[in-house]
Amino acid sequence: MAFSEPQRTTGQRLQGLLWPLVVALILAAANQFSYALDPKDGPFILYADVFAAAVFGLWALSVLLERRWNDIIRPPAAIWALVVVAALSGLGATSLKSAAVEIAQLVLYFVAVYALFADVLRGQHRLVVAAKAVAIATTIAVFAALWQYCTVDDPMQVRGTFANRNVYGAYLVMVLPLLYGMAIWTQDTVHRSWFIFVVVLGVLTMLAGPQFWCLALVLLVLSALKSLRALGYYLLCASLFVALVWTAMPANRTALFTEVADPIERGEVHKVITMPGEEPPPLVKKRWLEWQPALTMLSDNFLLGVGTGGYQKHIGQSSYYGFLPNAKKTEPDTNNLYLVIGSSMGFLGLVAFLAWIGYFWRRAEDNWRRARDHWSMGVCWGLLGSAYGIALVNIFSSLFVRGSSLIWALVFAMIAAVHTRGFTGIVLLEQASDTLDESRGED
Repeated sequence: MAFSEPQRTTGQRLQGLLWPLVVALILAAANQFSYALDPKDGPFILYADVFAAAVFGLWALSVLLERRWNDIIRPPAAIWALVVVAALSGLGATSLKSAAVEIAQLVLYFVAVYALFADVLRGQHRLVVAAKAVAIATTIAVFAALWQYCTVDDPMQVRGTFANRNVYGAYLVMVLPLLYGMAIWTQDTVHRSWFIFVVVLGVLTMLAGPQFWCLALVLLVLSALKSLRALGYYLLCASLFVALVWTAMPANRTALFTEVADPIERGEVHKVITMPGEEPPPLVKKRWLEWQPALTMLSDNFLLGVGTGGYQKHIGQSSYYGFLPNAKKTEPDTNNLYLVIGSSMGFLGLVAFLAWIGYFWRRAEDNWRRARDHWSMGVCWGLLGSAYGIALVNIFSSLFVRGSSLIWALVFAMIAAVHTRGFTGIVLLEQASDTLDESRGED
């Protein structure tokens, strides 16, 4: 007796479409190409964000049609707490537009897109493909930065597919540990060579000093946890790189050593009163000075801060900045994200944010127990490094910006998917074959 293929439902057809769309979204996420509603004040709409919202809409429709809302991995309570605090804090913000934009970004990246990624990434194959998609996107960004490195004189312009070196550097601190973790575990020579090559080029083109040292520390920890042999190779390669930078790479030497060790502002300064012929007095870099007014903002409204999205609007006010020297504009994206959250959303927002980071840190540290082979172990190791990198680099920059937040959501979704389902999750599309088997049994 011949059996006909069971008719696929609309929800199943949508599920079949989602996987390639998710891969395309990962490939398109690592950049800051956006449309500005206002060239100065924004808001700036990332093209990848629009794509992400559309893919999320399709996914949400498939979940509703299949009535499987109990099967999805829900965002942890900490991010819901952060959204609630952000909403409460936003009620007191001086700019409701800025507050609404920031809350919308929180919900889009870390609730909606996170749930999408965590649901679709079922099984080892999809997790590994997602990691390789990140590697492809990073390869493109790194080669763009390499071209800039070889053709421009201003280190700020070595930025890959991002707006400046600080966002580019912070992005690499998040994703290069993922590639490095897979490289030190995989037995596939071609993939190992690719991942290591991208890591090396990323390190070479990273001209944001604090981010570079964050990455160096994370890779050191991953190597030490792997084995003494991996640690030895890492220290040897790191020593050779430092020697090369010190002797033959002046741009890297300036960015990684001179700028990091020098706390004083250099170059042209403004608003400093001096007598004719006098040099302006030494001034501490504004990126470090702003930590004090950020703490002052937190103390002004300890529980809820000055208002969601209000950091930039308040940080320069005399009531917070006081008599600190304000002689030069801060280099973009050098703010401490923890202080930004604390000053704008208060102590409650900072606690929720830290709890959210810690939630995935703990799960990333446990996930290696679920690994089955060298690929799954590499993914677990890499995600652990990414969790370390995210927690560390936000001290010196911010990953909560266009271009890196989608990948941040992906990293946390991968950690959650491994923790919840391991590497043996069943792809929902295979349910169609189960339905066919059942119909045969009934006949």
